[in-house]
Amino acid sequence: ITGETPKEALPVLKKARKNHLTFTVDLLGETTLSEKEALEYQNRYLELMQWLLKDSAKWDDSPLLDTDDLGPIPKVNVSVKASALYSQMSAKAWENSLAEVKTRLRPIFQFAKENFIFINIDMESFDHKDLTLQIFKELISEPDFKDYRHWGIVIQAYLRDSYDDITDLVQFAKERGTPFTVRLVKGAYWDYETIHSDQQRWEVPVYTNKAESDWNFECCARLILDHHQNIKLALGSHNVRSISATMIYAEALGLPKAALEIQMLYGMADPIKKTLVNEGYRVREYATVGELIPGMAYLVRRLLENTSNESFLRSKFSDGVDSMTLLKNPGENLTESSPLPPTKPGQFYNAPLLDFTKKENRKNFENALEAVRATFGQTRPLVINGKEITTGQILERENPSHPQEIVGKVHLASNIEAEQAIKAAHVAFASWKKEPAEKRAELIEKLAQLIERDRLELAALEVYESGKPWVEADGDITEAIDFCRYYARDMRKLAQRQRVGGVSGEVSLYQYIPRGVTLVIAPWNFPLAILTGMVSAAVVTGNTVVMKPAEQSSLIAYELMRLFKEAGCPDGVVNYLPGLGEEVGEYCTGHALVDTVTFTGSKAVGLHILEKAGKVMGGQVHPKKCIIEMGGKNALIIDSDADLDEAVAGVIYSAFGFQGQKCSACSRAIVLDEIYDRFIDRLIESTRSIYVGFSEDPKSYMGPVVDREAHTRILSMIEKGRQESQLLYQGDVPPEGHFVPPTIFGDVDPKSSLGQDEIFGPVLAVIRAQTIDHAIEIANGTEYGLTGGAYSRSPMNIEKVKNELDVGNLYINRSITGAMVERHPFGGFKMSGVGEKTGGPDYIKQFMHAKVVTENTLRRGFAPSEES
Repeated sequence: ITGETPKEALPVLKKARKNHLTFTVDLLGETTLSEKEALEYQNRYLELMQWLLKDSAKWDDSPLLDTDDLGPIPKVNVSVKASALYSQMSAKAWENSLAEVKTRLRPIFQFAKENFIFINIDMESFDHKDLTLQIFKELISEPDFKDYRHWGIVIQAYLRDSYDDITDLVQFAKERGTPFTVRLVKGAYWDYETIHSDQQRWEVPVYTNKAESDWNFECCARLILDHHQNIKLALGSHNVRSISATMIYAEALGLPKAALEIQMLYGMADPIKKTLVNEGYRVREYATVGELIPGMAYLVRRLLENTSNESFLRSKFSDGVDSMTLLKNPGENLTESSPLPPTKPGQFYNAPLLDFTKKENRKNFENALEAVRATFGQTRPLVINGKEITTGQILERENPSHPQEIVGKVHLASNIEAEQAIKAAHVAFASWKKEPAEKRAELIEKLAQLIERDRLELAALEVYESGKPWVEADGDITEAIDFCRYYARDMRKLAQRQRVGGVSGEVSLYQYIPRGVTLVIAPWNFPLAILTGMVSAAVVTGNTVVMKPAEQSSLIAYELMRLFKEAGCPDGVVNYLPGLGEEVGEYCTGHALVDTVTFTGSKAVGLHILEKAGKVMGGQVHPKKCIIEMGGKNALIIDSDADLDEAVAGVIYSAFGFQGQKCSACSRAIVLDEIYDRFIDRLIESTRSIYVGFSEDPKSYMGPVVDREAHTRILSMIEKGRQESQLLYQGDVPPEGHFVPPTIFGDVDPKSSLGQDEIFGPVLAVIRAQTIDHAIEIANGTEYGLTGGAYSRSPMNIEKVKNELDVGNLYINRSITGAMVERHPFGGFKMSGVGEKTGGPDYIKQFMHAKVVTENTLRRGFAPSEES
């Protein structure tokens, strides 16, 4: 880092010029969580340029540094990160992000052109690559900037599509008519890109064999040099082989040395820089300016980049590899790596989410929204014993974003249809329980395939019916797929009889058998995932199901019923029974033929079900099994040394993702006093920057709450909170629809209703704590125990939180929502639920009895030697 401020950095930059080195200045601290921070960052760039411009007027001219083969070049060169200029930049909201970032860049570009300054657009993670390229191309095509050649863009050669991107830029440059520069680098986010793609199960965007990156770097450099009249090359590397090969190729083309610029990091490889300067090449240092803490991330990236096992610098200066080996052609005997993420035999992998950086995924989702909109107003029947049934009572499901729109209509069951459904399931159980576990698993896996086939339309329906934003809707569909595949896989394991005991003359086998009719009462907040998980767990274990969805999500539940039938589910095994909870739910819960009740929803209803199911009815032959998941009052602890860039973003997503309507949502941020004010300032500005809008709009971070009742209830709780605590912030919402603004209260009393009661909406209580022990005490001071977490850099405090925070799912240095099947088996204790964790190794066992068969194999004093 050349200095914390431009003023501190200036002597370093001027000293470099005396050593015949020039510079490009990069501002650290590029993580912007709010529009206030983004505008401050824009202003810092403008101030930096003004400061450098003023001083550079006194600098001596240097033909080596200040000219290239086409003429004079700017003395002031600044590198800008586009993502730092707009806090909500997202490929999903493509058009909005294009417009906003260009608006922020224009003043910078205008000042640069008017004052003969070079602006280079940096490249960061792959998520923003295509968007950044498009922003650059559109901006320098505008009339004000089209005839200016001192613009640059970074291309990362470790990306598999970098050669294609340069090919596209070459064509663009020819059409534009004025040259610009490509800074070609290897790339500094390799570890992040490979880990992120593995977690998401997306294709790996980078080469995983370093020789491929090195070879592609040389190929990209040659491609740019082949079109030097259209694109100028700035070669960013410390690899002597990469630099030398490019220099030789430029010489072979007859290019002067001034046509090629070589860029290296400030503070590294000084002997190589000096040699290149002596050879007559223009060397530009990438010089960072900023504070120490933001600089740590930059430093770590550079250390990873330049000390990896295959790094040129490490190989040469640390490992002592001979020069001829280091200088060999990386393209010789090259082994190509696969773009597919690595797989391990027998490992369960989650279904990948849609990658909205890909244009085709955005377009396909838009098409699905249009297709579902065309079905608005259709009516869905009940399905009992394979037959469609209509009733006299109709529920109209309105679009929570636009309540005047009716997404669909559903026939509602009465107790008459409930009785029919239970009896149909009871009769079907007699044959279904005898089906081999393999056949049941195949059915559920077929269901997963069909959900995957229809995933776009199913997600689009959730956008309209439940008000889920794009990403949240897609995540719900993939979780449904995961539940099916995981439970089918688990059932195959449990279907194998296990030998227990170990004495001669006796064989004892431990096995699982289904319980009977399962009543599934599902919630609306994860309308397909939780419903599918509960139903598929019951079916794959040999039980039959009466499926009663929440009224607010009966349309998506009908689609699940439709796919069950298409998958080949026998009549009566799954029965679709939409209806009012207080009527058919109540009736079914107490029915003598119902063996298992599984429910996800509020604490009040969950406790009522436990009480109701506990009463033995006439004709009932065994107690009901209840698997009940209830709510939470979940807390995120923010330690005094927490990374606030991560902590603020994590709290906002946990509190306001899907409008706070997740049982895992963060409703309490417990912040240590030392950083309370700094956290609050950034939290409020970041919340102010998120967009609340219609769920079908891709730029919406938050959509509406699920219905009128929820809207009224949450607003009344906010009003009650105003009487107890200080309202720090409340956002704006559209004039129509069931929108509740993101709301933040400060200095909340942990014992108040805001600190104790589940709200199930976008309302966050921020509580001040004196110590980490005090924070844990506050976090544990509710009747719930579902999720929780902490942001901390202290190993000691992290360990303390792990040991002492009483929750079923504990998250460290990440958001506390978004549990994934198998990776994060989900469920809590205390008043948050009864039963084992969904998506975990114990879940489907709850739908079965354990049975032990013991056989005496001793016959007249003789026992077979092999007893298995």
